[in-house]
Amino acid sequence: MTREVTKEKVTRKHIAALRRVKPDIVIEIRWCPAHKGISGNEKADEWAKIAAEEPDTRGVEWLSYSDRAEARAMPLPRSLANLIREISEKKWVEARQWAGSRTSKPKNRIPKSRRPDSTVAGSTKKLASRFYQVKTGHCLTGQYLHWTKGRPTPQCWWCRYQCQTREHIFKVCPE
Repeated sequence: MTREVTKEKVTRKHIAALRRVKPDIVIEIRWCPAHKGISGNEKADEWAKIAAEEPDTRGVEWLSYSDRAEARAMPLPRSLANLIREISEKKWVEARQWAGSRTSKPKNRIPKSRRPDSTVAGSTKKLASRFYQVKTGHCLTGQYLHWTKGRPTPQCWWCRYQCQTREHIFKVCPE
């Protein structure tokens, strides 16, 4: 569904609601090319911008006279999206602080013996993945492929030894 179709549906819904409340209302919709050259629209656009910046300057009233810009402590009105973003950013800061306080303890750190090898960590992803496959035994050996049902036997495909393992490939296999 395109954005214009959605706007049209929303507009039609609002018009229907107005007609239910006031059946004799006359609604006229006209297209204005970006407020260019139409004095009334340009003035309305100017006032809308001023009202968004400082509501009191052009007749947009607050709750009472004491709420004027000079006397009020409340912030200027903002869009709902702006308020939601601000709340979300505050929540993220709180979450980071909470997570930092929970994981800075030594018990939550990876021991030096379990940290990745810096040589492997600095290599390409393809090379690092092969290294860790070999290290964990999940590499393409006869033993692993037989275990995953990829081959009928664990036999070495080069020298026909009975079980092709990591140790066999690196230490024993003549090929």
